[in-house]
Amino acid sequence: MHNIRRLISRLSISTPRVLSHNRYEARQFMMSGSFSTDSGVGDGQKDKGLGSSLSGIDGMEWDSVSSWSTGLTQQHFDGQVDGQASVLSNLQEMEDKLKELEAENKKSRAFVDGWDERMREISVLLKQVQEPGARGSYLKDSEKAEMYRLHKQNPEVYTIEKLAKDYRIMRQRVHAILWLKELEEEEEKKLGHPLDDSVEVLLDTCPEFFISHDREFHIASLPYKPDFKVMPEGWDGITKDLDEVHYEISQKEDEMLYQEFVQRMNFNKKKMAGEVKCHKYSRRRASNGWTFTVEKLGPRGKRGGGGGWKFASLPDGSTRPLDEMEKMYVKRETPRRRRRILP
Repeated sequence: MHNIRRLISRLSISTPRVLSHNRYEARQFMMSGSFSTDSGVGDGQKDKGLGSSLSGIDGMEWDSVSSWSTGLTQQHFDGQVDGQASVLSNLQEMEDKLKELEAENKKSRAFVDGWDERMREISVLLKQVQEPGARGSYLKDSEKAEMYRLHKQNPEVYTIEKLAKDYRIMRQRVHAILWLKELEEEEEKKLGHPLDDSVEVLLDTCPEFFISHDREFHIASLPYKPDFKVMPEGWDGITKDLDEVHYEISQKEDEMLYQEFVQRMNFNKKKMAGEVKCHKYSRRRASNGWTFTVEKLGPRGKRGGGGGWKFASLPDGSTRPLDEMEKMYVKRETPRRRRRILP
């Protein structure tokens, strides 16, 4: 054991001597003329000492070509390499093209995503072209119920015109809502339990399912052509504003449409109540005879508003004025000599 320790200690002492000796030989080899880059040193010449080897080292400049050169020049260390500017410009062009493609992709994506919204806007505009004016999209069922409750409690105060003004809808729509709620109330009385209103409750609790209504109004569709008139003498050249004339025409047409709607709705009410009979058995002759509607001509021999009036002629030869049902029939049979009004 003691001999092994002595051997290990001798090896540890001799190792740095070997390393130092090898290092000295490597240094001598580097400084020798065999590693010099001078072209004047040949194979037959020997070392001329340290001075000649140092002169060979001094000849190793950046511009000189050596046998062990890696191709690196001073420009590499100064940051200037041949072709580096062109490479950087190509990379910049590629980056610019990628940015342009990304911008075009974002623009195309936004266009595709907004297609549905544009189609809805176009459909609204087309409806306004076909049906001038504004129409409410949806009215909550709770608002309809409140409207019917107010009108039922105090019909003198909460009239059709007042409800239409308060809820910003047309009078025709108020009539339809009140009649619908009246039918629902009668149906609930027949069934003995309230109707299923799950859909209405869902729409009331989730307002994102519908678009809130706005003010409804009628706009007259006027023909785009000149209207020449002969003005009286002394005319000062002042005419009405075109918007004012358009508004007056729209109000007149709206009143005409409202009256026609009320007449048709009343007829439908009587038809649903069974008072209007349209089948063939209702047109059979009664046992006591027919009742005719007679129209007396006016002084100028015209019918209708020209001067005559209508009355009922009974089978026994007597006459009587028309009742409400017969007046309704007469109004429905009266032709409307006007152009078609788009609602």
